[in-house]
Amino acid sequence: MSGLTKLTSLFASALFTLLAGTNAQAAVSISLSGSSELSNAALERYRSNSISANISLGLGDHFHLGLTHRRSFDNKVGLKKTEIAETKTIDYLPFEDNVVSTTNSVDLTIIPFNGVISPLVFGGVARRDYYNELEFLGSRIVSKQTMFPIPTYGFGTIIRLGAGMQLKITQTYSPGVQTTLEDGEEISRLVKDSYTQVWLGYRI
Repeated sequence: MSGLTKLTSLFASALFTLLAGTNAQAAVSISLSGSSELSNAALERYRSNSISANISLGLGDHFHLGLTHRRSFDNKVGLKKTEIAETKTIDYLPFEDNVVSTTNSVDLTIIPFNGVISPLVFGGVARRDYYNELEFLGSRIVSKQTMFPIPTYGFGTIIRLGAGMQLKITQTYSPGVQTTLEDGEEISRLVKDSYTQVWLGYRI
């Protein structure tokens, strides 16, 4: 069974459990978030895009069970400056580095109290897939990595805009992988990833 199938099954099981344990009327919320960045530094250009979608079921006034999909794309292209030891001259080597990250998570959100502005905290479990493609010195190197299961958690606030529309601001934390080159060997270690999102949503 794939990680996404496991997450979907977990979402369905938790949803059934919560529905069986409450008589409160449920409300469905759909939210979207996206970002785009283009920057230049020295001999390199960096471009980043991300998009996220969330569907959640509110049970009662203080709990939301949600399924979130996030996909990000990072592209770095330019020239690497290097010195040729034999001739003591400077050379410029072209490169391009592309990274695609896909995250699917099941989250439980707790809203302590409801109002025009409502604080929230959330936590859950996620699957993250990395795809990296590097072109350098005439070679194309492709690598893939999957992290599952990993925890995801954070906090935020919901601002009611009226007519079912709402603005949601969240700060999310989850484990990530950082790979460095030490003595000619690739060493991977866990680090903490974080990102801030502004969501525009509609409550049915």
